[in-house]
Amino acid sequence: MPTSLIKKIDEKYHLRHFAWVIVIIASIIQMVGSTIRNVFGVMVDPMSETFGWSQGQIGLGYAIAALCTALFSPVSGIIGDLIGARKTMAIGTVLFLVGMVWTATASSIIEFYIAYGVVLGIAQSIYLVPIVPAVVSWFKRGTGIGTGAMMVAWSIGPALSIQALAICFEYFGWQNTFLIFGIFGSIIIAVCLLFFYDSPEKKSTLPYGWMSTDNKSEIKGILWNSKSQKLIFKTDSFWHLVNIHFWGCVGHAVILVAVIPMAVNQGISLVAASGVLSIIAIASIFSRFTAPIIGDKYGSKPIIFISFLGQGLSVLLLLNASTIFDFYLFAILFGLPYGGEGTVVPIINKQYYGRFPMGTTYGWQLFGAGIGMAIGGVIPGIVFDITGGYVFAIWVSALSSLWGALIVLMLSSTKEMIVEYST
Repeated sequence: MPTSLIKKIDEKYHLRHFAWVIVIIASIIQMVGSTIRNVFGVMVDPMSETFGWSQGQIGLGYAIAALCTALFSPVSGIIGDLIGARKTMAIGTVLFLVGMVWTATASSIIEFYIAYGVVLGIAQSIYLVPIVPAVVSWFKRGTGIGTGAMMVAWSIGPALSIQALAICFEYFGWQNTFLIFGIFGSIIIAVCLLFFYDSPEKKSTLPYGWMSTDNKSEIKGILWNSKSQKLIFKTDSFWHLVNIHFWGCVGHAVILVAVIPMAVNQGISLVAASGVLSIIAIASIFSRFTAPIIGDKYGSKPIIFISFLGQGLSVLLLLNASTIFDFYLFAILFGLPYGGEGTVVPIINKQYYGRFPMGTTYGWQLFGAGIGMAIGGVIPGIVFDITGGYVFAIWVSALSSLWGALIVLMLSSTKEMIVEYST
């Protein structure tokens, strides 16, 4: 790359600002922490062959994990606001290691439910909730591009690992794969946390995009307090966002859990079927990156609506999918709106509530998401066990996303903040 181009990019995006280090660290943590949940569909058939468990029984493990993530998300948000994201995620790393090793050595369905469902479910909430508000706090301006860059990791992680895990499951067994990934993943996250700072104030620097004309009182930020948080709880948009998260996650959880078994049920090999999730992850990279940027500049509400609408309509393609081409085409058309469905939410929170610590607010929104993931995750297995197919599950997914799109229309405008704080 020419030196002049690098110089222009540096001048425009201030690449030496420590905020970008925070984005990189957050991206790595998200890549490692989110992979196991996003590739759950790869695990269904290998685990069924190993233990003879039904798809409904295995899907229940996913549902338990999502439920525990949901129930603990508000707690993770509050802990992150009180003691900081770094310390909170250190606790999550210990739980991640314990959960991965325990899952690898589980010999009964109950052990699997506790290890994967409870322990990794709680660890997932700790990785998901505090880190996003921490990254947002590093940006006075340019929040969209910073958030978008971090959210891309939610796609790159699964995109890089899905096929690798599918191959490892076939050649080394899912237990050994879990064991190795758990140990090395925990080491990577622990090293990243050594260089992580919760906010610019902790680093004794200014947030990205700070101008000399900005109010100096903002340098210290706004401290979390229960009075201001209660004002946020009283807004309709807060509860609409919780509700939207719920329906959106019901919609895509059905797909993330069931699309590989759907393809395998059509006679497609596990490795080829795993490519469906890989393509979804790759296709979502574009929207994960661009949705926060567009939402930050022009308003988040239309982006969320289009994403929900596209996610719901694209799912209907699975009703007649029978070839690998059908599934891969679906993956592209589903992946694009899926990537923008939740990644713009940190932006809309900032547009509504400013620089007020977002952990508690975001944690409650992910509570709705986790409940949705739990319900959506368990539906396909139960439907298959009862009917021998997935048609009803596909309709549940599509209608859930479309219903979420209607709720998006109830959100307040993002042109100005809807809460005034007491500091």
